[in-house]
Amino acid sequence: MADIFISYKKEDAGRVVRIVEGLREAGFSVWWDHGIAPGSQWDQTIQKELTEAKMVIAVWSELSISAPWVKEEAGVGKARGKLLPVRIDEVDPPLGFGLIQMANLIDWDGDTNDQHWEHFLAAAKATLSGEPVEGLERPVKRKSVWLKMLPILALIALVVGVGIFVLTKLDSILGVSVDYDNGTSSEYSRKSATPSQAESDLFEKAGQSTLKADYLDYLKIYPQGTFAKKIREEILPFCSYEQRDKWIPIPMPAGQMIRATSDTSVYDLEKQIFTDLEAACSMAQSNFERQVEKLCKNFTSSPNSRNPELTVTHADKCDCQEFNGEWMCFTDSTYACSWETKSFENVEVCK
Repeated sequence: MADIFISYKKEDAGRVVRIVEGLREAGFSVWWDHGIAPGSQWDQTIQKELTEAKMVIAVWSELSISAPWVKEEAGVGKARGKLLPVRIDEVDPPLGFGLIQMANLIDWDGDTNDQHWEHFLAAAKATLSGEPVEGLERPVKRKSVWLKMLPILALIALVVGVGIFVLTKLDSILGVSVDYDNGTSSEYSRKSATPSQAESDLFEKAGQSTLKADYLDYLKIYPQGTFAKKIREEILPFCSYEQRDKWIPIPMPAGQMIRATSDTSVYDLEKQIFTDLEAACSMAQSNFERQVEKLCKNFTSSPNSRNPELTVTHADKCDCQEFNGEWMCFTDSTYACSWETKSFENVEVCK
């Protein structure tokens, strides 16, 4: 059971890790989702740690204030009266958390002697012990939030007005028939709804591999693509680690040399007599190939090896001698053998 459960947006991990390390140096036991082991059921693990933790620290940032998971985890801490919010960006907390005092670690660089950090530690200790929390920022006045948004709302209204004006002029300017019910031309709608073959192939590839990396590749190329919303909302939230086979190529350096002879009896073959030099040399080379082919196959006899590839380079000429009209030849040809051996890797898959 951890003292503290850290709720944050994964993209903020580079800044949150300083908070985690600082809390641990101060003597707290801290859990955050970087502690999930590969292959674990991440949702069950998070639920268990969140339930058992003595308090929850919600890290509010520009990204986390709109993250459903962070708000839900913070809500658990709030319901138990064990929530300590801290902001690392100049943002207001989400709706429902504005009345809770929060710590301020904006631009905190990891200095444990910083006054804001000392206030944060004191608040954490007070939250754990159930004592009154002091030294934090006052709750946000929601009225000021709407006042801040007035310029933005005015700008949005201006943009919408210009957009409507442009749409009403499309008939005369571009000759495009506009469907004012949905604000887009039917021609453009059909184009945007039909993915290109390349886009479809990339999505199909990700579906076949189920690798998270392949889905992210799709989003990188087609961030607003036909399948982008489906990937973000229905696929990526349910990824987990899985162990899969990984085949690693094992190359053998070229130039491995074995001396072979034309004497077929050495290779358990019927003995042949060669009265022709070229025939004897050719047999020596054939015997060399038989020998190294068998050797290469031995490398891949294990179920954990596959795809042997043999490369043979024969010497320019054989070393031959004649005895009573019979030729005996040797060859110093070279070879290289490569294959693949099976290993394992943990990959993130989305099913």
